[in-house]
Amino acid sequence: MKTALITAAVAMALALPATTMAQPWHDRGHPHSKAAGKGHPHGMPPGQAKKRWSRGQHIPRAYVTERTYYITEPARYRLRPPPAGYQWVRVDNDVYLAQTQTGLIAEVVLSLFN
Repeated sequence: MKTALITAAVAMALALPATTMAQPWHDRGHPHSKAAGKGHPHGMPPGQAKKRWSRGQHIPRAYVTERTYYITEPARYRLRPPPAGYQWVRVDNDVYLAQTQTGLIAEVVLSLFN
């Protein structure tokens, strides 16, 4: 009887680490894992959260160098024509009046396209 209990205890001890190692570390109760029933605390993967810039900040250069972000008809959206060296740029639903050389933001219109 004593041998059977020791054998069962050893078998359990050897099997337990194998089952724990079968799951990746991120599925074992980490607070942000899907196994814990939660996603990222902000609802999006890291680095993908929506960024909003303010007046006086610099928007990434890709937005002011690539014409795909430009608003070519600002009057259509009740925006004034951009001054020389500036461009209205759309990022998601927000619009920024940014200097095309530096990306410096002069004006911000939030949620214009909502």
